[in-house]
Amino acid sequence: MPEDFTQFLHAYDMIPLSLAGYILGAILILAHAIALIFPQKVQGILSRSARNDKAAALLLAVDFLWFAIMLGGWGPFAPMKVWLYEFEGIRGLLIILCPITCILLITFVKDLLFPRALGMFGLLAAAPFLYAAFLEDPGTRLLIPIWCYAVITLSIFWIAKPYLYRNMVAALLARPKLWAPLCITGIAYGIAVLVSAILYW
Repeated sequence: MPEDFTQFLHAYDMIPLSLAGYILGAILILAHAIALIFPQKVQGILSRSARNDKAAALLLAVDFLWFAIMLGGWGPFAPMKVWLYEFEGIRGLLIILCPITCILLITFVKDLLFPRALGMFGLLAAAPFLYAAFLEDPGTRLLIPIWCYAVITLSIFWIAKPYLYRNMVAALLARPKLWAPLCITGIAYGIAVLVSAILYW
């Protein structure tokens, strides 16, 4: 694309597919390897996560900061700014509401707040990977959208019905024999993404 048109691109549009593959592959391999090597510690963290108020507050603050940056696009974050179309007139109000909403949620919605915050983070985190893989070649790029849509689906349910996250974690921890196979599957998927990024993307 000619350099003159880059000013109209969102930052996510400029992420190379290979870079997205390196990042996603490394995250999947590292996260699942840690879970496989330290199962008791990770399971303990998961068992307490649904009602972990401190982790929820921190993650929610990250979510709203990320959202505010996309609304404001200040300084070096200008390429992150999103166009709001018919809501463009209330951009300033939305920016002001970001910290207010974050504080209100942390203060008054403490019950199962972490699953909601995690769901918001999942929606935000999936977007740049989807943009990187959009209409790209070859077909192996579908490894990224498949993961993204799985994350998006879970995130929507966790935001709307946070008790589902608690139930899913409880069901997983109640079946310890599934832990290692799931971790190995996650590592294998990460390796497939990373190898595709190195060889094909």
